[in-house]
Amino acid sequence: MRELAPLYYITSAGLPTPKASSVQVMQMCAGLATQVPTTLVLPRAPVPQPAASLMRHYDVPASFSVWRLPRRAHAQLWRMHAVRRVHAQQRGAWLCYARGRDVLAAWLALQLGAHAIFEVHGRPVSRLELRLLRSVAAHAHGQLVAISAELAAVYGREYGIPAQRFIIAADAVSLARFTPQLQRAEACSACGLASDARYAVYTGGLYPGRGLEALFAAMRSQSAQLVVVGGGAPAAVQHWRSIASAAGVPDAIFTGYQPPAQIPNYLQAADVLLMPYGARTLTPSGEDTTAFMSPLKMFEYMAAARPIVASDLPALRGTLQHERNALLVAPDEVAPLAAAIARALADSGLAARLAAAARADVAQLSWEARARTVLAGVEYGVQS
Repeated sequence: MRELAPLYYITSAGLPTPKASSVQVMQMCAGLATQVPTTLVLPRAPVPQPAASLMRHYDVPASFSVWRLPRRAHAQLWRMHAVRRVHAQQRGAWLCYARGRDVLAAWLALQLGAHAIFEVHGRPVSRLELRLLRSVAAHAHGQLVAISAELAAVYGREYGIPAQRFIIAADAVSLARFTPQLQRAEACSACGLASDARYAVYTGGLYPGRGLEALFAAMRSQSAQLVVVGGGAPAAVQHWRSIASAAGVPDAIFTGYQPPAQIPNYLQAADVLLMPYGARTLTPSGEDTTAFMSPLKMFEYMAAARPIVASDLPALRGTLQHERNALLVAPDEVAPLAAAIARALADSGLAARLAAAARADVAQLSWEARARTVLAGVEYGVQS
């Protein structure tokens, strides 16, 4: 019987954080753990936190190990330290997995004789990062993953890394977090919302490019109350609350950051779920990801089995289809967005049909399936 050598997911992020990327890391670790022994390696928290507490926060099963290593003065030093510690402890074949800004970890693992998979979610931010990415792509034991075919194509056109060097793996969802499905009143109670009111729910970041200004204007005449779940510092949340009030939506509920374990409750408390991305969708750092994004929340919206109103963007169109599993509208245009929200709220038959189709479509898009896709064909460290 053959067993795959252990996988170590190395991230320099100090979990937990409010960033969606941290949710993706934790969920992917859970998916990988269904296929191969997995350990998450991350910096030691300022306040000690048991692994079980971290997993409860992110609503993932305790199926993988967590190894916290002391912090270093610079993130690059920590990445090098983490890889060397893993390599010294493992004393045999192992696989390094990393994403985001942690490409140095994948590169160093390859230099030490391990195998490495590196996942890209956007363009490289420096010449060093690009050189390391090219080195990983060219290495016989290196593998790149892109969240969309469009992103792989960007690397081919702009950076000379052939698209065929990438495994394409969109983000995914844990259906277990939405099973059994909550009745709306039950979900409202879990969120502290009144069950006799109607809610239009938005989850995610509060910054330009998310279509929030158009959303606030579109909500002025709706029969549902807007609930905005997410955001960073209280001052930033208050800033957007002021913008909503000035736009004519003074009763909008801003919850601020909510732990991932609570998000399914808010989604299932909704009468309609909103994803009004702008024509230029920006990350907090200002990168335009409109052409190649794979939003984590899109899959969670679908799993929640509530009608979705979203912007009609090419990156979403492969998963969301107008009138079949969502209502898609032109980005940044208030009138079409308002009309679609009103329609989803008024037509219960349409809402039920869209919700059921979205739930059925997302059923195969699990983190376990994503992990299988990523690991398929990657030959590494096979032991007898």
